Amino acid sequence: MKTIVPTLIAAVLVLSSSAIVGAQTAKKATDEELAALLIGKWQVEFEDKETKRKSIGWTVYAKNGLAASRSITKVGDKEVNLVLQAKWSIDKGVLTTTITKSSDPKLVKVASVTKDRIVSMSKKQFRYIDREGKTITEIRVPNDKP
Repeated sequence: MKTIVPTLIAAVLVLSSSAIVGAQTAKKATDEELAALLIGKWQVEFEDKETKRKSIGWTVYAKNGLAASRSITKVGDKEVNLVLQAKWSIDKGVLTTTITKSSDPKLVKVASVTKDRIVSMSKKQFRYIDREGKTITEIRVPNDKP
């Protein structure tokens, strides 16, 4: 029994260190792979308890580098609907979006640019860090949603 325990511990350590190294050297997605995964419709929801603001938005990213989005924000009993069109690209894991059309230019100006660092992306979930340093998670939705 005395010789089995050290052998088991050594085996666990070897297997654990192999898993850790494997996780550290996992292949990072290329910009092209991220762009291919981004194509489609995504939904995001926010809630700010301090301002009592709730938002839901949808963005459709097209293969041609164009995007269209719609959001609904509620503050108390007031509701703001916003529709945007944009150009998008991914470079070194950063999604850059440039607004080309805005239904409310006072709220979101044409030519305004956002740069979001992509943290992870799969067929179902898209996670990034926005300009304020917040981690945002979007989920893929069928194209027939609003």
